[in-house]
Amino acid sequence: MTHLSIMAAVIPVIMLAAAAFSGEQRPQTQGAPQAKPQPAAPGTVTFNTVITKLKNKQQIFCNTLSMPDLDAAKKACEGVDYIWIDMQHSALTWRETQNLIEVIVAAGNIPFIRVPSANVGDVQKAVDCGALGVIIPMVETVQEARNGVMFAKYPVGNLKSPNTKPWGHRSTGANRASALWGKDYPTNANNNIFIMIQVESPAGVGMIDTILDEVEGIDAVMVASNDFGVHAGDRDGDATYNAREEIVRKSVLAHGKILVGPSNWENRPGYRMFQGRKGAATSGYTPR
Repeated sequence: MTHLSIMAAVIPVIMLAAAAFSGEQRPQTQGAPQAKPQPAAPGTVTFNTVITKLKNKQQIFCNTLSMPDLDAAKKACEGVDYIWIDMQHSALTWRETQNLIEVIVAAGNIPFIRVPSANVGDVQKAVDCGALGVIIPMVETVQEARNGVMFAKYPVGNLKSPNTKPWGHRSTGANRASALWGKDYPTNANNNIFIMIQVESPAGVGMIDTILDEVEGIDAVMVASNDFGVHAGDRDGDATYNAREEIVRKSVLAHGKILVGPSNWENRPGYRMFQGRKGAATSGYTPR
């Protein structure tokens, strides 16, 4: 075979091999490239599922804890939207409450604390323990309501927007909240801490419009049904009781806030959030 004949025979083989090799290395077409997910802006992430459920127009129910039983706390998380930890009418310590919160969070639920009063120590500790809800009892004044917001919320955001008022007025401190809710918690805390005030006395009823007009950051108002009657000497079903409840209800809804009541009020118009489980037969005073 001549030299030219050999080359003529080898070249096609080399070309076929090159084509095959090229085909193995060529990346496959997968269509248009997918957009890379963008991180959420600071302060916009909502992991408090109570807030997201309320935005979706759902009714919200809870179980109440007043003892440091961790097994009971885990069981209480089943079938409810949040857990109400009562530090106003219990002997729970802050250490016991923090232990309860860790169990509640591990069970995938949302911890709320009813603090003893609207002071800086109680409200700050509730948030430091990891509570995503702070309940302020017996509110009668603008300052009490304002304290509930100021001492729960962090003074963040105003550095980037100097012309806006800071959400809160509290220190950061070393606490369990970041460990429970993630490293971005300090940035997103104010978007997830839910503030509820309780109206119980006729004085509180008389101030509700003023409080909601003047205090930014209140998310919900509860008609505390039992004390609502105890303070005035009447009960649910009486004309005087119903007249005061109507004042609070109309004010809360007119201000665009969430209206809270006992769970046996779940069918009352306007109420979206409850203390107690769904379907509860009684809670507080019963109608006459």
